[in-house]
Amino acid sequence: MAGCTSYYRNVATCKEKVRAEYPDAASEPLKITGSGAAYRGSRVVVRGVIATPPKPPATKISDLPAAAECTFSETTLTGFRWLAPAKLAPKPLTDEDE
Repeated sequence: MAGCTSYYRNVATCKEKVRAEYPDAASEPLKITGSGAAYRGSRVVVRGVIATPPKPPATKISDLPAAAECTFSETTLTGFRWLAPAKLAPKPLTDEDE
């Protein structure tokens, strides 16, 4: 049972981290739509959508996909990074960065 408990605890912890780290909550709400976890919750991915205001000539709010990854050692959060959207995801290293 302990394995199941840590799995669900890690998912909840990751969802909380995503909500806490999302910078545009006031202007573009984030809605969490799903999550998935690796064996024993060592890696958790949380998926969602961001409701973005329409840009002319559009008149409807559009949903922008969002995702973040949390890594854990047992139940301790050891890493967090945005996977999408691009404005939140870390930029890949280029030859110029080295």
